[in-house]
Amino acid sequence: MRRLNRKHWIEIGAMTVIFFIAAFLVYKTTILTRMVLPRTKTQVEADDGQFYRLLDGDHIEQKFRYPIDKLLSAGTMIALDEDTLGNLVSNEKDLDLGVLHLEIRNPEGASVMQADYDVYALNDQQNLVASLPGSQEGWAGTDLTLVLDAENIRPEVGLSIGYTTKNVKHTSLTINGEVQDFVFNIQTADHQFLYWKYWAVFGAGMIYLLLLGTYVGLAVFRLKLERMFLFTGSILAVLYLLLLPPLSVPDEEVHLKEAYYYSNQILGKGQEETDKIRMDREDYDALQMFQTTPSLSEYDILKEEISKSGRTEGTKMIKRSDTQAPAVTYIPGILGISLGRILGLNGLLVFYMGRICSILCYLLTMYWFIRWMPAAKPAAFIIAILPMTLQQCCSYSYDAVVIEFAFLYLAVLFGLIYQEQEIKRWQIAWYVAFMVLLSICKGGTYMPLCLLTMLIPASRFSGKKKKWMFVGGMAAVAVTAFLTSTLSYVLYVASPTAEQAAGSYLAGNAYGAAGILSEPQTFLYMSVRTLLLSGDGFLETMLGMQLGWLNIFVSRIVIYGLFLLLILSVIRVEGRRDGAQLDVAISQKIAFVIVFALMGAMVFASMFMSWTPKGSSVIAGIQGRYFLPGLPLVLLLFSSKNIALKKEIGRKLGFLAVCLQCLAIYGILASLERVL
Repeated sequence: MRRLNRKHWIEIGAMTVIFFIAAFLVYKTTILTRMVLPRTKTQVEADDGQFYRLLDGDHIEQKFRYPIDKLLSAGTMIALDEDTLGNLVSNEKDLDLGVLHLEIRNPEGASVMQADYDVYALNDQQNLVASLPGSQEGWAGTDLTLVLDAENIRPEVGLSIGYTTKNVKHTSLTINGEVQDFVFNIQTADHQFLYWKYWAVFGAGMIYLLLLGTYVGLAVFRLKLERMFLFTGSILAVLYLLLLPPLSVPDEEVHLKEAYYYSNQILGKGQEETDKIRMDREDYDALQMFQTTPSLSEYDILKEEISKSGRTEGTKMIKRSDTQAPAVTYIPGILGISLGRILGLNGLLVFYMGRICSILCYLLTMYWFIRWMPAAKPAAFIIAILPMTLQQCCSYSYDAVVIEFAFLYLAVLFGLIYQEQEIKRWQIAWYVAFMVLLSICKGGTYMPLCLLTMLIPASRFSGKKKKWMFVGGMAAVAVTAFLTSTLSYVLYVASPTAEQAAGSYLAGNAYGAAGILSEPQTFLYMSVRTLLLSGDGFLETMLGMQLGWLNIFVSRIVIYGLFLLLILSVIRVEGRRDGAQLDVAISQKIAFVIVFALMGAMVFASMFMSWTPKGSSVIAGIQGRYFLPGLPLVLLLFSSKNIALKKEIGRKLGFLAVCLQCLAIYGILASLERVL
């Protein structure tokens, strides 16, 4: 049995010291600032579309009644033109855009709380609040006055405040001394955020356990990477689960509803209409608690509601957005939602059960992905814990299952290409299964990967004839699967009916298949332009620089650090002869490039047809995650007989990747400050 030696203790001690210094800094700069912030609650709600444009020199006084005993904060919510503000700050380098002076006065007119806001630092729909550093009691029912002074305001910013013309008791508004017949929205404090108080302890403990456990597993016990992944991946998945609530992953709401639709069919819940979903009232109410952009209030609501028991009676019919995706891509979500409903869990737990099943599917598939890889297992380990892989595979997104299928397919394929022993029946069985799944998912976008069947050497068969019979058989299987289950989706994208086009994203204003056929040069020019302008962005977002709805940022240091580790993890080790290295021939690299290019062309074509408005200069809607299934092919291009490392460093690369993931988690924490 292996034991910790002196070197191990020194390294663990150094890691612990660095961790506690970093944890203290994160606590002071990120966690504590949220714990002391008051949780805002709307006391006076503005009417839709009603805004008062703030002008330079405006002096506003609005009286209102404070609702709770503890005085924490009060203020209002503003709106502005973020594009204009961004251009003024970025292009004109102009930070002198005005200041808003906010003050809260007591009934005697004395100032109780105040705050100043520089306009250049504001966001649209931001709360302007004045807060106390602590709290004072005995303020329930007290009439306060919100005073707002606009100084040197630039009119082009479009700074405004929402108002209501409804009669709101105990409120009155004057602007520049004139009484108004409307009142502004008012935001007051409910109580201070508590979610982050628990996160400070639990999150820090989980991250330290992640670092310590990964180090001990890799450096001391020398666990196989696939076994180490079960520990590392589990903790990372839990952390992402707590930081990215449901609906925060792109298009997750659509996929969650689709999983719920299939759950209804399994449970026999009376799902008669195909364009509607009959959702239990309990689950519908829970769905309304989530936002696509996480807010601090949302985290606190989750903490408060997650432990409630029982289910509300009744159902609610909601619109279904048919994704045209096969039900197999929703199996984890279907199982989780169905199990939660059978057990009678509350709505939040039902939706979290679906995500938990997605995590279990992720752990299972990535374990076998790493295990089946004939070599470059450190690269497979790092791919499995990339921020983008974790985000997608821990959500309801059908991209998660497609990504998992693609990785498993490539692992089996590489085994068939690079291993010398006789082909086993299980390899053929899984190869056929994954090929079929790739052919029926995402409109056949990843079918070009099936062309790599031709790279399996004839030596793995009893002759060239049998090899090409195998290749032909696989091609027939892939094409048959595509035609029988995916063709309807392709026709929906390529040539939608008038009704489908009218209800689509661009309401018939997309290029469609006719655009590619009639304007092939336009498609080619736009593809080149998109690649030149956004190619680096595709690489960065493929690894996970932008998460959520592209508003949660991870440092480029993390992203390019992970990419460097991936490259190092496929480089040969000098003198190693244990068969754990891939000899990638030039012809194979050329094939990898061609297949990846074809896969990319499929992505570009589908987005051109369905997501790009006519007249656009670039192809819209392309996300880096669409290229993630082809990442292993890109990495093998860096494998060379002429470049070699002097010693094996795969385990060290895996641990460094986990360290970079800790920085990515901090990036998620820091980004969430933007959406208070």
